[in-house]
Amino acid sequence: MGWWRRGAAAWLVLGAVLLIGAVPVARDVLRPGEQQVVVEAYDRTDDPREIVALIESHPDFVLHRATAQEDAGTVVLRVSMRSSSRWWWSGGDIAETRKIRIRLDQPLAGREVRDGRLGTPVPER
Repeated sequence: MGWWRRGAAAWLVLGAVLLIGAVPVARDVLRPGEQQVVVEAYDRTDDPREIVALIESHPDFVLHRATAQEDAGTVVLRVSMRSSSRWWWSGGDIAETRKIRIRLDQPLAGREVRDGRLGTPVPER
């Protein structure tokens, strides 16, 4: 009887470890992948505290996050996209230009706009 209990306890411990490890793996597999994209250009708007970033991404991707990190001389734009579903997106080389409105804390004025992924200046259209 002692051998059976030790064997059952070992299987229970192994099952618990596998179950605990399966949770983060399943979460990562089920969550759509995120990728940071390059900001190609930007447009000013009538509001000096708002700009429109132009990016290129696959039509199946949706906006995940768009942020602006500001200091006295520069505005760094970071835009990340993700597929609507990791299960249904098959990839592809199709890209479309999208416009993303980004609200700034201070007016843009003469500050330089930089891409957060590459660190390069972003041209104004």
